Amino acid sequence: MDPVTLGLAAAALLASKFGEGFAKDAGSAAWNGVTRLRDAVAAKFKGKPDDETALQQALADPHDVELRDSLAKRITAAATDDDGFRTSLVELVGQVRRDPDAQTVIAQATGQAKQVNIAGDNHGGITL
Repeated sequence: MDPVTLGLAAAALLASKFGEGFAKDAGSAAWNGVTRLRDAVAAKFKGKPDDETALQQALADPHDVELRDSLAKRITAAATDDDGFRTSLVELVGQVRRDPDAQTVIAQATGQAKQVNIAGDNHGGITL
């Protein structure tokens, strides 16, 4: 996975409050994956005030697209500069994406998206 796609995927998972949907299933692979993803990004950003602030702001206001985009750019930059971090993110994002429960929680399109693919069942509204 290239760093830009990885940054976008990681930021979307973190800033969407994705993990909250699994609070009742705190032992699920998706819940653990998002928690580990958050911890990995926080560890990478530790001691970098601007990066730490971007992460905290995106987590605090998950519906703010600008905050999520800012976080994605910072994750992309870190993944571009650090192969070990990128490898870790690929593993963590992949773990969450493979969890069947995760596929019904998040369906998101941002920017100039022309197509949305949704897998699984939807039992609520979808806003694009």
